[in-house]
Amino acid sequence: MVHSQKIFPLDLFERFFSPLSAHMVEYKEMLYATAEHAYHCQRYTDPTIRKEIETARSPQKAWEASQKHKSQQLPDFNDRKVAVMEDIFRAKLAQHEDVKEALKNSGDEVIVKNYPDPFWGIGKDGDGKNEMGKIWMKLREELKR
Repeated sequence: MVHSQKIFPLDLFERFFSPLSAHMVEYKEMLYATAEHAYHCQRYTDPTIRKEIETARSPQKAWEASQKHKSQQLPDFNDRKVAVMEDIFRAKLAQHEDVKEALKNSGDEVIVKNYPDPFWGIGKDGDGKNEMGKIWMKLREELKR
């Protein structure tokens, strides 16, 4: 699928579309340092865990805090995780003109999270689900309307 089409440059993906990019996101009346922080907070109801993630000093540290408490995540979170990420990216897109312009300027290029993660990215063998890229391409189609 991905190999025969023009792929959006990875450096631009990282700069604008990655949940780790330097774009604060207001989501559900909270301001998060990054989309990564916002996403991992949605896994939990425990205010102590959420505070640990919210105040993490980097997206990597937010992820690490979340992984440490994963056994306590909401039982239905895995069923909702794509919808949660889409909502957060929708908020990011609405709140940041540079992200909106980058998405508009991506034309019809395939947007790929080019990481070994086989769910959010394309995996090590290139056959991953690319759920993150699919979200951004869906949002791009909505912008065209």
